[in-house]
Amino acid sequence: MGRAGTKKKKTARGNGKPGHAGGRKRTVTAAVLVCLCAALALALVLIRPWQRRLQPPEDLTATSLLVLDGSGGAMAQVEADTPRSPSSLTKMLTLYLIFDDLDAGRFSLEDTVTVTGEIATANGSKYGLRPGQVVTVEQLLAGAILNSGCDCIQALVSLSAGNEAAFVERMNQAAEDLGLKGSHFSNATGLDAADHYMTARDLGTLARRLVEDHPEYLDYSSQAELEIGGLEFRNLNRLVGADPRVLGLKTGTTRIGGNNLVTYARQGEESCYIVLLDSVSETRRFAETQELLDLVFGGES
Repeated sequence: MGRAGTKKKKTARGNGKPGHAGGRKRTVTAAVLVCLCAALALALVLIRPWQRRLQPPEDLTATSLLVLDGSGGAMAQVEADTPRSPSSLTKMLTLYLIFDDLDAGRFSLEDTVTVTGEIATANGSKYGLRPGQVVTVEQLLAGAILNSGCDCIQALVSLSAGNEAAFVERMNQAAEDLGLKGSHFSNATGLDAADHYMTARDLGTLARRLVEDHPEYLDYSSQAELEIGGLEFRNLNRLVGADPRVLGLKTGTTRIGGNNLVTYARQGEESCYIVLLDSVSETRRFAETQELLDLVFGGES
């Protein structure tokens, strides 16, 4: 009788185990479903609106277009891999390397350059440096970023590499390192030349790297006006100061390259990059960028 009772108890416990396991499986399954639903809901919040694609405006005049979300995903593109003359957008790479030099301690913002006649008469747009003038690296950065001064760029190039030819070699090596596969450089300022070109996609990549690797660039490009050591600088980008989302980047205009603009903008936790190449006019490049910004962020600022 004792053995029988023992067997019954064992059997009772044995029969209870499957029922307990089944209940546990149902609990685990329900928990997994809850977690999956929560993860899906979070993902929908995080990717909105970046997983959508934008339809470029029907009246777009730019020959090449690229719109990237903050993580580098393409939201819109038109002939993004066609090489074009980038004009002064070239200076983004020149300045990327200058900021590399600053980070490496090769010179500082307070170091000075004495302007030569060659620097003062550099081809292209100018800030207005005078022969014999002594300027700081920071003043040269402001003149290059805000005013797009080729004289300021030549002064920085001289300080960095001694001459433009040596600096251009460094630019082409940097392009390879950065993965700018559709780009080649023959000067540091963006003057039109047969072997000087970039694609909208490469410009988008470069803009992202510039912001991520050297965010201090935005300390200059996001300002409508600056005064440094008695020199005044005014941003050529009309959207800076007029649209609070716009943190600038670079303007560019040449006869062959046309009217170009690369823009970095941010609203809340969301950001984007817009590359416009060869718009029909200076006014249109700003208007088209503004229209695209409204599409990206879902309305006017």
